[in-house]
Amino acid sequence: MIDADADAVLSLLLDGLRRVLGVDLVGSYLFGSAATGTFEPGSSDVDTVAVLRSDPTETHLEGLEELHAGIVREMPEWDDRIEAVYLSTSALSDFRRTSPAARISPGEPFHPIEVDHRWLMDWYQLRTVGTALYGPPVTQVAPPITQDEYVDAVRQHLLDPGWLDATVTARDRSYAILTMCRGLRTLRTGEYVSKREAARWASEVMPEHAALIADAVAWRGRREDGSVDPGLTTQDATRRFVVDVQRRL
Repeated sequence: MIDADADAVLSLLLDGLRRVLGVDLVGSYLFGSAATGTFEPGSSDVDTVAVLRSDPTETHLEGLEELHAGIVREMPEWDDRIEAVYLSTSALSDFRRTSPAARISPGEPFHPIEVDHRWLMDWYQLRTVGTALYGPPVTQVAPPITQDEYVDAVRQHLLDPGWLDATVTARDRSYAILTMCRGLRTLRTGEYVSKREAARWASEVMPEHAALIADAVAWRGRREDGSVDPGLTTQDATRRFVVDVQRRL
């Protein structure tokens, strides 16, 4: 039980997965804030992974795309708030090679993707905090990954120069700021925490950025419609923050 709306959307999703995938569905797993007790009704996303017996087929992709469109038609408040990844058991267990998969996430429509070693952080979190909505326990499908591997992957993720370009909209800027906060906290402590807790910690560690971080938290989950002032989360301020965090690394 997360909250009534989240439970309802997860029920719709799971019922649809069993209908679309049938015997090809090995398991469906919940992770992220909904699995760690830090879910915030009305703003948090739900993060799920569905594991299939083999790579997703064209028939699977067509059915899954319609499933997600149907969920939004029935529960429009969940538009752009569901992250779901679809991949085979072999793609997950042997994730260091490149394998076909599919994904829908905030800001991205349902589409085919490829998964590879860069997904290590997701699979570490899945195995560490994930819970089965359907199927065997998550530890039977998610690969073992050491904490050192995870922390190193977080470091490389934060040092990616692409963060300086991912600041076009206020929502993008909020995501970049809070990701930097959480990543820095992970590198200092080895722990995975919520974005809100990471923001609180980062505001104490970097008081000169506390007001910017507070505005990023306020923007979290908002839609970009131009009606709300982004506050201090301007493009220049966000880039300065990213550069400062990368310098600390």
